[in-house]
Amino acid sequence: MSSVIDVQAAIMVQLLGLLAGVPLFGGQVMEDSVAGILDAEDDDLPNQLIVLQEGDTVERERVPAGVKEEWTVNVVALGRGTDSAAALRAGRLAIKQALKGLKAGIQVDGLVAVSFPASTVRLPEPGRRWGYRVIPITFTYSQKL
Repeated sequence: MSSVIDVQAAIMVQLLGLLAGVPLFGGQVMEDSVAGILDAEDDDLPNQLIVLQEGDTVERERVPAGVKEEWTVNVVALGRGTDSAAALRAGRLAIKQALKGLKAGIQVDGLVAVSFPASTVRLPEPGRRWGYRVIPITFTYSQKL
C-alpha cells in the first residue's frame, strides 16, 4: 500500500516557513484562532505577528482514488497599537511577496492552483489593542485517498 500525503498538512508546513521571512510580521507565525489572540491579554506576544487560521474545505469532485478540494486559509497579519495602519499595509505587500508565483511558492504534489480572494482590514477600535488584515488564500488540490 502506498503512503498518502495529507495535502493540507503539507501546504500548512510550507506556508509557515515562507511567512516566517516576512519583514516586521514574520518573527512569530503560528496556526491558531485569531479571536483567541484578540481576546487574550498576552503581553508576551510581539506587536506584529501572523496567524494562520483555517477556513472552509469544499469538495469539488470525487473520483475512485481521491477528491479535488478547495481549501481556504486565512493569513492574518496582526498589529498592536493605534499606529498599525501603515504596518498592516506594508505587511499585506510583504505577505504577497513571500507568496509570489502561480502557486504562491508552495510546492506540494497535487496542488493545482492558488487564488487570493478579497482581503479585509480592521484597525483598532477604541478600547481594542489589535488591528488586523485578513488575506484569504484558496488552494485547489487533488487529495489521494
